[in-house]
Amino acid sequence: MEFHAIILCGDGKALSPFSATRSTGSPKALLPIANKPMLSYVLDWCEKAFFPRVTVVVGTDAESDIQNAVDQYKADKVKENQDKDASDDGTGHSTAIEVYGFDAENSGQIIYQLYKSNAWKPYQNFVILPCDLVTNLPPQVLIEAYRSKDESDLGLIVHYRNQLDIEDKKSKIFDKNYTIYGDVSDGGRKFLDIYSKEDIDFHKALKIRTQMCWRYPQATISTKLLNSCVFFGSEQIFKVFEDNPDKFSESYFKNRSVTKVVRDLARRSWRHSENKESIAFLVVPHQATFFRSCNLPVLMEANRHFMKIQATEKGQTGFAGPKDKTAANVGIDSLIGDNTLLGERTNVKKTVVGSRCNIGKRVKLTGCLVMNNVTIEDDVQLENCIIGNNVLIHSKCKLTNCNVESTNEVARGTQAKGDTLLRFSLEGDESAIGSSSDEDDSEDDSESDFSDYEDEYANNDDGLFGY
Repeated sequence: MEFHAIILCGDGKALSPFSATRSTGSPKALLPIANKPMLSYVLDWCEKAFFPRVTVVVGTDAESDIQNAVDQYKADKVKENQDKDASDDGTGHSTAIEVYGFDAENSGQIIYQLYKSNAWKPYQNFVILPCDLVTNLPPQVLIEAYRSKDESDLGLIVHYRNQLDIEDKKSKIFDKNYTIYGDVSDGGRKFLDIYSKEDIDFHKALKIRTQMCWRYPQATISTKLLNSCVFFGSEQIFKVFEDNPDKFSESYFKNRSVTKVVRDLARRSWRHSENKESIAFLVVPHQATFFRSCNLPVLMEANRHFMKIQATEKGQTGFAGPKDKTAANVGIDSLIGDNTLLGERTNVKKTVVGSRCNIGKRVKLTGCLVMNNVTIEDDVQLENCIIGNNVLIHSKCKLTNCNVESTNEVARGTQAKGDTLLRFSLEGDESAIGSSSDEDDSEDDSESDFSDYEDEYANNDDGLFGY
C-alpha cells in the first residue's frame, strides 16, 4: 500500500510576528525548531514512512523560499547517505519531493484541486500532513491503523492529547473543540462529528442528532483531544464527490477547511437511514511524543523539548564545560548555531541561538529562542523571549517574556515584560498587534458549524425525519 503525502504549509497567523503574515517574517514552514526548519521534521517522518511521493503545498509568495529549503534538505540527505555509506550510492534522494505553489482561501480547496486534477494518481491512497508536525511516533503505526480500518471507512483521522509542559486553563494556546467519536463492536472507533468552542458558546448548546445516538450508542464527547490535521484517505473519497456533485461543488470546498470536509464525510455514516461510508478515528498513544508547533508558546516549547533531549544525551556522555572562567558558559541544554560569537562571561541556559549571531559580554540568555543574524550588545538579560532574524538589541536591556520582530532595533536600556516589540510599519497587521486567538491556519473560517449542520438536513431526502 503506497501513499502520496501532501504537506500543507499555511500562513502561520498564530506565529506572527515571525511568520510571513508580516513583511519581515519568514514562511511558517521555515521557522526554526532546534535550528532546523520545522518542515524538515515532517519530511524526515515521510522519509521513514517510505512514501514514494511527497508534495509540499505552499502559497505562491513562499514557493521560491520553500523550494530552496527543500533543495537544501535533499542535498543534506544525499551527504548524510554518503557519510553513512548507505546501500544506495548517495547520488539520489529516495523520496520524490516536489513543491507546489497554490493560493487557497481554505485548505479544503487543496482537496478539490487533488480531486479535479487527479494529482493523487497513480497511488490509490494519500495522506494529508501539516508542516508543523513533530513526533517520534513511527509512521508505520498510523499506516497499519489505516490498513486495519473497515472496508466501509473512507479514511482515518488522527487526534492527540497535549503532552507539553504548558498550562492552558483558558484554552488560549490550544483550540478547544468538542470531538465526538464512537466505539464499535470490533474494537475500532469512528469519527462522528466535531464543533468549535466558538459555536458552542454562541448557541449555548451542543446539538446532537438522535439518529447518531441510535447508530452509535457508545459515543464519546471529548474536549481534551487536539486535531492533528493528519488524515489518511483513499480514492473512494473522490468517488463520493463524483456521486454528489451538488453537495461537493467548488464553492463548497472554497469555504471549508480539510477538517470540515472530513467532518461532513463522517456525518454521512449516521445521518442517513441506510448505512453509508464512515471515517475511522485514532488517538495517538500517550507513549509517543506528538505535537504541532502552530503557535508561539508551542514553538518555544518545541525548542525546549529538543534541548531537554540534548541535555540528557550530553549528560550521559559526561559533557564538560569551559575551563577558562572568563569564557562564555553554554549549558548542555542549549544549542549554538554556526558562526555565532559569544562574548566573555556570557551565560546561556535552555536557549537556542541561530547562526551568524554576535552575542556581547556578560549577556544572560535563559529559555530563549534567538534566530539568525542577531546582534546582542553587552550586559543584556533575556528570559523566555523569542528574538527574530536580524534584530539588534543595544546594551543594558532587560526583556522578559517578550517577542521581538525581525529586523527590529531595541533601544539601549529598554526594560519590558510580556510585550511584543514590533517594527514601525503601516501594514496594519491586527493579528500581530492584538490577536490572542492563536487560531489554527487550517481552521481559519468564520462559517458556523451549526448553520451548516442544519442546512444539510433541510431537504430531508432520506425521509428519516418526515412527520
